Amino acid sequence: MKKSLLHLFFFLLLMSNLSAQEYVAFEKPIESTLIGNRSFTNENGSECTLESKSIIKILGRGYGEYKGKYYFKNDKCSGFISSVWFAAGEGFKEQNIKVNPKIYEINNARALKEIEEERIEKKIESQKCSYITNEIDVFDKQRIIRTKFEFISEDLAIQLYAKGSKKKIVFGASLELGCASPYKTNRSKVMVMLENKDIITFYHSGKLDCGEFELWGNVSNSEITRLTKSPIKAIKITGTDYYDTIEKFEWSTYFIDKLKCFNPK
Repeated sequence: MKKSLLHLFFFLLLMSNLSAQEYVAFEKPIESTLIGNRSFTNENGSECTLESKSIIKILGRGYGEYKGKYYFKNDKCSGFISSVWFAAGEGFKEQNIKVNPKIYEINNARALKEIEEERIEKKIESQKCSYITNEIDVFDKQRIIRTKFEFISEDLAIQLYAKGSKKKIVFGASLELGCASPYKTNRSKVMVMLENKDIITFYHSGKLDCGEFELWGNVSNSEITRLTKSPIKAIKITGTDYYDTIEKFEWSTYFIDKLKCFNPK
């Protein structure tokens, strides 16, 4: 197991061990004096009231939603209390400092857990097929599929389109490239380089488009298989006037995740 994964494992283990608690315990309870009359809701849901100058025992410091509060108990009440509500007894400052490393570990573990949960959620979401159109044409009885545009980098979004057995990948680029041209003398193209060094080239098969740059490239079943073999390393887009190469991707596994959407269940 890699070192980073090992750290994550121990942090998540720590979180599971602490999930039943809501505070980090002091080494010993600190007897303190309540300031003013206070009403509390006990852990069992019952209401209780403590008079000013009642003695309470501070057992530890809260975390998460109880950040900045302290867990206390006495014969009548228990719960979380702000530090401004009590006069801390001897040893409180030292105990408060000693729990700092444990509080840090808990907060760090929670952050790692949230990051991992977000990563898993994004992975699940990335593998869903988000169709704008997925229907059978009433005239020719062919299925028409169109997915929504999804960004794989800051300047490039991709859409999948199919009618019957004809499949296209649409590249929408927010770059200064000129027009998307289908003419052989100046035909626009997109070259996709994968991490395994395979290169697949798509030529514009749509109409001349000099508005927002959209290149419609035909894709064969064999090319679909090749595109799903490896993440994207680079994409070069050539318009009528300029070309640009993209090498930084937020979603380099787009084709691996999404080309199955050509075949809806």
